[in-house]
Amino acid sequence: MKTKGILLASMLALSPIVAAEKSLQQQIDELSDRVDYNELQATLNKVKFGLDFNTSMNNFFVNNNGNSSTQANKWLMGLYLNMNADITKYAKFTGRLAMTKAFGDQSLMSSNSSMIPIDAGKYVGGGSAVYVERAYVDLFLGNYWALTVGRLPGTEGPGYNLRNGAARMSTYPALFANALGDGGVVTFKPYTNAALRVGFAKVYQPLYERENSGAGSIFSESGGYSQADMNLMFATFETPFLPKSAGKSLAMLSYAYVSNYSLPGVSIIEALDNIDGGSSLGLFLPPRSDGINLGDIAYTNLHLESYNLLGWGLNWFASFSWADTTKRENFFGPATSLSGSLIFDLASSYALHVGVRYDFGSHFKLGYEYFHGSKNWYGFSRVSANDPLNIRNTRGDVRDVYAIFQLDQFQFFRLSYTHLKRNYQTPDSPSAPVATDITTRNLSLAYILRLR
Repeated sequence: MKTKGILLASMLALSPIVAAEKSLQQQIDELSDRVDYNELQATLNKVKFGLDFNTSMNNFFVNNNGNSSTQANKWLMGLYLNMNADITKYAKFTGRLAMTKAFGDQSLMSSNSSMIPIDAGKYVGGGSAVYVERAYVDLFLGNYWALTVGRLPGTEGPGYNLRNGAARMSTYPALFANALGDGGVVTFKPYTNAALRVGFAKVYQPLYERENSGAGSIFSESGGYSQADMNLMFATFETPFLPKSAGKSLAMLSYAYVSNYSLPGVSIIEALDNIDGGSSLGLFLPPRSDGINLGDIAYTNLHLESYNLLGWGLNWFASFSWADTTKRENFFGPATSLSGSLIFDLASSYALHVGVRYDFGSHFKLGYEYFHGSKNWYGFSRVSANDPLNIRNTRGDVRDVYAIFQLDQFQFFRLSYTHLKRNYQTPDSPSAPVATDITTRNLSLAYILRLR
């Protein structure tokens, strides 16, 4: 009995210690949860968000081979959510979600200038769907090297920004490449403000074979899918070309090779049927669910730009591209002609795009742009809310004059008049030119909000 009493007394004496230990452990757990929460919040706070919003009223006046028509009071909207995050000292994330929409879901492009949707949001009336325009990580490998992986910044590059009242919005000149692509880029910076980039991107790659209800995939061993992959290999070198006292300047020399220019098999049939004059091309394509290759293209581009030249408020750019189709190919094999017409035209072409803007102080800016595309020109470009006519894909001449009324550093109105003259039909692919006489004029008033 005496022993049991001693044990009971010992247990009663230890109970406050046990309770204290439990309380201490509970406090430690709560503190750990708070630390985890704070670390999570700190990580999330690294992501900085920005917003671009664009809404415009457009009035289109079209003269198509002598037949005039008017499409007045047409509205467009573009919404872009920008994301940036400094993950570590050696890693940075950049992303952009986009949505473009024509009010009433109307596509404003006539049938002879519609775009085949090889990427999301390619139609002007893209609808309310939000898509990833860019999402990539920059990995800095020391002082001179960087690796970029993800959906690359290939849209609305230099050549877009003057008219849009923005700084350089992307890496590569818009006349060189203006499309979505997933891949990687290695950048070497030998000295300040100069860079050499070499990259690879997938622009179009079918995932499933519709005929078999998704039985096939890109991992199939059938061999048919690799034939429908569009690959973009490119290299660019950029450096300032004016002294710093003359203002900010940039020269870019770029080369790109697009192998296996591919389009969705179903879409191309529908698009060719809808092209004005398409029936006269004598083209017939059997149904293809996994896409179709049209050939290869090589682009060479020289882009020059300068801002606030000599402190005068003068900004300008000049961009020239030369393109060669190095192979022609259709459903039936290389160099095949159907009823005398080639799907992929084997010819050289070129395009020139120049622009100038003078800033009268900080609240009023006046600009002018001119574009010329040769008979066989095909621009690797896409439509946008800021460019509903996709002027960089014109086989003819475009003149555009605009005035920017800057309200503050975040928002402005833009009044513009665009005159587009097509000598040959705007191509849905690098196809043989079809002569036409179409003039499109657009009088537009846009409101743009930019928070970054």
